[in-house]
Amino acid sequence: MKFSTNKQNPIIAAIDVGTNSVHMVVAKISEHGFHVLSTEKEVVRLGSGVSGTDILSPEAIERGINALRHMRRIAEAHDADICAVATSAVREATNSQEFLSRAKSEVGIDVEVISGNEEARLIHLGVQQSIAFGAESILSIDIGGGSTEFCVSNKGRLRIAQSLKVGAVRMTDAFLPDGRSDDQGVARVRAHVASVVAPLAFEIRQTGFSRVVVSSGTSETIARLVAYERNGRLPQSMNGFTFTDSELSGVMKKILSCTSSRERQELEGMDAKRSDIIVAGGIILQEAMKALQIKTFEFSEYALREGVLVNAARVRGLMEPDVVDAGIGSVMRLAERCSVDLVHSGHVAMLSRKILSIVSRRFEVDTSLGRLLEAAALLANTGNAVSYSKHHLHSYYIIRNADLMGFTDEEIELIALVARYHRKGVPKASHSEFARLSEDRKHDVELMAGIIRIATGLDRSHDQSVTDLSSSYKNEVLTINPRPSSGSNETLALNVFTAQERVGLLEQFLGCQIVVG
Repeated sequence: MKFSTNKQNPIIAAIDVGTNSVHMVVAKISEHGFHVLSTEKEVVRLGSGVSGTDILSPEAIERGINALRHMRRIAEAHDADICAVATSAVREATNSQEFLSRAKSEVGIDVEVISGNEEARLIHLGVQQSIAFGAESILSIDIGGGSTEFCVSNKGRLRIAQSLKVGAVRMTDAFLPDGRSDDQGVARVRAHVASVVAPLAFEIRQTGFSRVVVSSGTSETIARLVAYERNGRLPQSMNGFTFTDSELSGVMKKILSCTSSRERQELEGMDAKRSDIIVAGGIILQEAMKALQIKTFEFSEYALREGVLVNAARVRGLMEPDVVDAGIGSVMRLAERCSVDLVHSGHVAMLSRKILSIVSRRFEVDTSLGRLLEAAALLANTGNAVSYSKHHLHSYYIIRNADLMGFTDEEIELIALVARYHRKGVPKASHSEFARLSEDRKHDVELMAGIIRIATGLDRSHDQSVTDLSSSYKNEVLTINPRPSSGSNETLALNVFTAQERVGLLEQFLGCQIVVG
């Protein structure tokens, strides 16, 4: 990786010079990852019109240079160091040196041309920052303008990283001039893509995968169209949005029923600047779906530029190479920005998980809620950044609008609501946000909020004097016994009293008496 200035600068601008667009993300690097300061995108169609000759046109080069100038000005406004990479269009052009030389001499940006496999690796690294991978085998698919990248990872470790020369702009130029979707052109795209994808699809099937994550413009447009078809509106966050094979097929029928780019622009959720290449992009996703027998897709808002950012931060020693939970990392960064007392909140999160474990031994509850419970405990006091008075209400607003990564839109809503109900009033049908939830999700909020209320009481002293918990259950009475650290009897009484005062919501949910002490 090449950098423009100081290797210790914690603010980095990562630029992805793609076939269709130039993207930039400016972020501040911290112990727990990065906090985005600014994002920019310009559709330049650097690879447009280059069918067979692999030459960047003078007009395309000019558009690319102008986009880099604009992004350099934004990066400088943030005092950011710049790291820029170029992909398919520049990688394959015989006159790429002309573009690279002008970028360096006229703009002052040293653009590094990366290989297709390196592009796949960096996309995978970016996706890891937005979707919680866990221990599952993940297939990620990123459809770009000139190429499509496929990765398979297990427990976050790459097993396959391949780039194929099928992209939305490339296929449009070759088979669908001006974005027209006539039957013959569509059939030719399908046949070509199926032929190119088949060998890799066989290898991927042999390796195996349990989840499929898609990223970048084509997949985002498909996800947006599905969201409008399903609910008539977009979710507040598209990250983690899921859609099925049948929903993809349904949306593609709508897209293909429009014979021109202008018609497709009228579809709700369509990006007007992508309406001419969405046919080819959607076909690529469909053919991958068929070849790999995919049933469900998850969308990641992060892709190559975020991967470039993380890689740059790691190369410079600003970020640890270990793979962490994308969601909890995002939560920690938000908590830091809001000056949350992380020692106290972290302790409450630990006690909350322990109480969930205690409850799960006696009652049928969903233990997978532990991750959301931890996030809510860590963020419950973010509202103090606005005002201590009614800070639980402020916490809801902050969490809901903070663009947390690693969680779906529904999960962010649950985290925000649990933080909102961690003190004061209990969930009510008259609260509009709570009322919109399904019955199962309402129960999840009641359970988690009830647990956090008790856990918060157990650290009322903010000295972490309660180090562990034990329990017993007899005659429909659940007893939670705090285990204090040595010499903490004075504050233990305060913590036990406060926790006992806050058992009401969990008692109501479980239908039993709870005794703390």
